[in-house]
Amino acid sequence: MSIRRLCCVFTILMLFASHAAALSIPPMQEQIFGAQAILYCVESGQTLYEKNADTPARPASVTKLMTALIVLEQVEDLSEPTTVSSTAVQIERDSTHIALVPGEVVTLQDMLYAVLMQSANDASNVLAEAVAGSQAEFVQMMNARAAELGCTGTHFENAHGLDGDTHLMTARDLVKITEALLHHPRFLQIAGAQSYTIPPTNKHAEPRTFYTKQRMLRKDSPFYDPYAIAGKNGYTTKAHHTQTMVAHKDGMTLIAVTLGASSGKHSAWHDIRALFTYGFGNFHAVTLDGEDIARLAGQVCKQHETPPDLPPVTVIVPSQFDKKALSFSPAVNEETLRTIQLTHEDGTIQALSPMPYALPCDLDVARAKEIMQPNHLYWLLLPFVFVCMFSGWLSSSSIPHNNQPTLCMRRYERKKRQARRKAFQRRALHQQECEQENQ
Repeated sequence: MSIRRLCCVFTILMLFASHAAALSIPPMQEQIFGAQAILYCVESGQTLYEKNADTPARPASVTKLMTALIVLEQVEDLSEPTTVSSTAVQIERDSTHIALVPGEVVTLQDMLYAVLMQSANDASNVLAEAVAGSQAEFVQMMNARAAELGCTGTHFENAHGLDGDTHLMTARDLVKITEALLHHPRFLQIAGAQSYTIPPTNKHAEPRTFYTKQRMLRKDSPFYDPYAIAGKNGYTTKAHHTQTMVAHKDGMTLIAVTLGASSGKHSAWHDIRALFTYGFGNFHAVTLDGEDIARLAGQVCKQHETPPDLPPVTVIVPSQFDKKALSFSPAVNEETLRTIQLTHEDGTIQALSPMPYALPCDLDVARAKEIMQPNHLYWLLLPFVFVCMFSGWLSSSSIPHNNQPTLCMRRYERKKRQARRKAFQRRALHQQECEQENQ
């Protein structure tokens, strides 16, 4: 049996084992009202639950998470002032806003708080124009950044999230955008705030105070969750209720997303609470330190010794398992990474997540394969070698065979003989003259 066929058989067995193992994990007990949903662990990169996670849907105001990401990546000083334009306030009358007026001078920080806490559409346009020069240019930046993050089902038409025919996102793409935001402490500070006040401006004599719309952050809400740290909600009549929320507990940071929740105004909050309850209630974080990784590596790299000082790796497993049930896959993936896998009581194997780095033994094998591969320069020069050989063959083929000289060669030889004859005659004449003088 060929190596390729063996690999195919092994892959099928792994997929079957993974499916069989997944059946032993407690299923989601509560109904998820969103048409699309996902639960993701940041530390391990694992998806713990998903429902149509790659189906594009109308996102409504969770669009503003990408708006915030662009601003935080492009602007170092949020205290910079900007002036509200007439185009920035051109929004639907019944959409959410903070009553900005043309010519009003505000700071980017004020606008970012208004976007993430109050979901202000006019503030979103102000940020777009301040960062990119125009709303259209900002949308191009949003789509380009989405592509960089690996978003495959997302396309933006605006910075605020009001419905557009091609303004779509997927639940999995929202996870990628939210995870990128978690690298910015200012996002957690703003999106996790309880309230914020915009001071008086040149157009508004009174301060404007608004409060968070994230029910999981409010202690007076029945959906309050002490482990929730930040989030963004959205709603349009076409998109229905949408919600992204982040919570942290016992070494796990979970991102929960629901889109298209249409069973009442609290259906999205019901989904998020159910997802967090499922994640924190059925899974826990297990950290493999350097010694653990060296021990597991010794099971698959028996000819190599793995040092015990490799960086630790966190993986999420069902609550009834610990690190003793973990192992590395026998083979590496295309990126030379082993997969951390979980062995269940019945012997079935479930693939969890790839290692974040390659094991030393796999790097040695990869380097050896590179050395054994032919040099690319050799293949580039090979055509020129053939050209030179062919040219030499043509040159040699122009010489007559059987040592038969050409007309030019005969003339050349005749002239050489004539020259030698004349030189001999001159030397003989000179010798005779010398002998006569001596007599």
